[in-house]
Amino acid sequence: MARAVRKGRNVSPIVAASEEPGQDPSGSGAGESSSSLKPHRRILELDALRAMAAINLVLFHFTHVYAVKFGFSSPLGGEWPYGAYGVELFFILSGFVNSMSLMRRGKPTDFVAARLIRIVPLFLMVIFANLWIVTFAPLNGQPISTQQFLANLTLMPRVFGYECIDPVMWTLQVEMMFYFVLVTLFCKGYLQRYFVGWGSLLAASLVLCPALDAAQASYGDTSMFAALTAVRHLLVLDFAPLFAIGFLLYMIKTGVGAKWQNLLGIVVAAGVFHSIDHGKHNPAATALIIGLVTMAAYGKIPVLRLKPFVAISSISYALYLCHNNLGCTLLHAFDQAGLPPIVCLAIVIGFSFALAWMVTVWIEQPITKALRRLYANVSVRLRRPSSVTEPAIS
Repeated sequence: MARAVRKGRNVSPIVAASEEPGQDPSGSGAGESSSSLKPHRRILELDALRAMAAINLVLFHFTHVYAVKFGFSSPLGGEWPYGAYGVELFFILSGFVNSMSLMRRGKPTDFVAARLIRIVPLFLMVIFANLWIVTFAPLNGQPISTQQFLANLTLMPRVFGYECIDPVMWTLQVEMMFYFVLVTLFCKGYLQRYFVGWGSLLAASLVLCPALDAAQASYGDTSMFAALTAVRHLLVLDFAPLFAIGFLLYMIKTGVGAKWQNLLGIVVAAGVFHSIDHGKHNPAATALIIGLVTMAAYGKIPVLRLKPFVAISSISYALYLCHNNLGCTLLHAFDQAGLPPIVCLAIVIGFSFALAWMVTVWIEQPITKALRRLYANVSVRLRRPSSVTEPAIS
């Protein structure tokens, strides 16, 4: 099978899935077909890390970001300024789990459908709800235009030059772009020859991102700069190294390719990321995050299998979408009512988790299940060969 891949021939994922994953005897990092991966159980520890990333963002937005943008009437007494590392953890996890999902399915259409069913319905509901939420203080300073609202409905407003109605949703735009990149790599065969695919993206990140940052002051208003910036965003070049790290960790987990080459790829990807992020992240923290994801992937952090982490992971998407704008309005209301900031924070955090649970159980899960059944039924009908009825002979 490895020889077939090196010669460019397609390998059936159905056949390959029955084979034991292992290293390519030739030692080539891309020699083994990335479709030769066996079915697996759900990795609860990775879900728990997503819960930790969500908790990190909630604390970051309600303490540090709120204090900087709006301010409490009296000092909170402490902040959690480490939100960037929650995003870093989330993107590495996304590179791992979405590569796993796409390559196990083997069908880009099913992968994209699953992602859209999971993401879009609740997102659209929250966007409409935000039209009402942003009319309250302290968010009512800048009204939302029709153009901004319509751009937000696409999940990628920054592509059209508009800001997200809820600032935290910029990461969702990056995530959607990553799906596009991942599916393109898969369809072009560059998840099999993954050092070529991801290596090209890393090279583009290393060259284009610093060049555009340096040229912005002088050429920021030119059409060429705008075109190259669009390429930068469409290929998620600022975050491609993090997604690549997650992908390579998945390759190591499944025994695809030479381990030393995959490890070297992770080191290179981390180096590229830190060379283009202008010192926003500490390399030691990146190493810690990579270590956490690796240990979780191998089930070496049993504490993450505790029910509270698993429960939070199940509501993490609703928590991500619903906490920020609504939480800011509640923090402001309670703060103006004279409650101590720490009490305001405790109330709003508790409310955010409770709301996320209700939205997940009563809205998100029923809609997701219904849409999955609908998609499955439609898929079966489309793939079923139509019977041809012979005309009656009189």
